[in-house]
Amino acid sequence: MKKPALALALLAAAALYAAWLWQPARQVRLHTAHFLGAVERRNWDKVRSFVADDYSDRWGHDKEFVLREAREVFRQYLFLTIQNDPAPPALAGRDATVTSPVRLAGDGSPIAQYVVEKVNTLHAPFTFTWRRADWRPWAWQLTRVEQPELEIETERAF
Repeated sequence: MKKPALALALLAAAALYAAWLWQPARQVRLHTAHFLGAVERRNWDKVRSFVADDYSDRWGHDKEFVLREAREVFRQYLFLTIQNDPAPPALAGRDATVTSPVRLAGDGSPIAQYVVEKVNTLHAPFTFTWRRADWRPWAWQLTRVEQPELEIETERAF
């Protein structure tokens, strides 16, 4: 095969891979997994990059509150694993939702054990709402997290 033909074939393969990778449903699934992975590793700079500036939830929390309190809660763990099994995303224009049961495994302080027990006894899945921030197919940001059974104080919990 000649060099120009090989280069064209490689370029076409790369374009097909990008088209496959950047499908909205695939990006939302990947963003959900990477977001939860960043929480699990307690990489708060990465977590911050996923959360939209206008994040809000039914508990009245905004982005800064969620990041501050998540850091406090998750620092209680010596080790942590977050398991999830997302359903296919529901897409609506620039918005997407993913529902997924979330299970925690880990060890740490009594607060950590309380959180593991609380989350693992929930029956309904969590719902993660994402919005594509701009024209880039990978620019999804988390705008909302819901779980109907979970009760969270609107003031600092710990």
